[in-house]
Amino acid sequence: RWWDSYRKQLGLKDFSPKSQDAVALQQIKERGALPMIDRGDIRQAIDRCSNIWASLPGAGYGQFEHKADSL
Repeated sequence: RWWDSYRKQLGLKDFSPKSQDAVALQQIKERGALPMIDRGDIRQAIDRCSNIWASLPGAGYGQFEHKADSL
């Protein structure tokens, strides 16, 4: 849904796995979760990002959510 704006912002040329990773990293940065990941606060980073990834614990979208211990 947000692909076009990220494609333009990040200068992406395709929908390759590398481009998708770049978008995911940008979204993590936008939510302020990258420093949490860097210092090992993975659960806090998951909480910060769960509203954009439905499969993360606590997302609440009504579909399968991974357990935090398995991530």
